[in-house]
Amino acid sequence: MMRMFVHTTRCAGGAASGAALVAASLANSAVAQVTALDCVPPPVPSADLPQDVIEEYRDELGLEFSNYFTEAQHYLQCLEMAGETARQDIDAALEAYARLQVLHSDEKHIQE
Repeated sequence: MMRMFVHTTRCAGGAASGAALVAASLANSAVAQVTALDCVPPPVPSADLPQDVIEEYRDELGLEFSNYFTEAQHYLQCLEMAGETARQDIDAALEAYARLQVLHSDEKHIQE
């Protein structure tokens, strides 16, 4: 499951109208990014089996563990990408908040 994320651009100059911010937001294309909800941990295989079963299915069990370790690496990589998405989301929110603060500050100066 991929989440769609719209990243707004930083407005040049100190003052920008709300319409300009909306236009800039709509001009950017949506980019699919990975979130932690996209990362599913693989099931951990069990070796808690009777000895005769282990001996009979040793090769299959070894393959199951090998597959698990490969899937676990993919899971960890997914979590790293999700962390990057979270950092990008936070950075975008900080930029948007800073723009709001500038707009609010400009409105106060105009009213005075």
